[in-house]
Amino acid sequence: MSDADTIAFNICTFLCSLFVLELGSDKFVDHTAIVARRTGIPQAVIGLLTAGAEWEEVCPPPSCLVGM
Repeated sequence: MSDADTIAFNICTFLCSLFVLELGSDKFVDHTAIVARRTGIPQAVIGLLTAGAEWEEVCPPPSCLVGM
């Protein structure tokens, strides 16, 4: 019977962690939009930076288009 309890506990823990992950990511995205609006930084730049892009990856393409 303890195997069934362990499996049930693991399933419940997994489902709870998915819920917390979903809730946390939703709050994170909402608050990054608020930060972008308050600071005046475009939401696209905030989105790129929070998605994993670094300044080294963001700056060269626009500067190449401008001809710097």
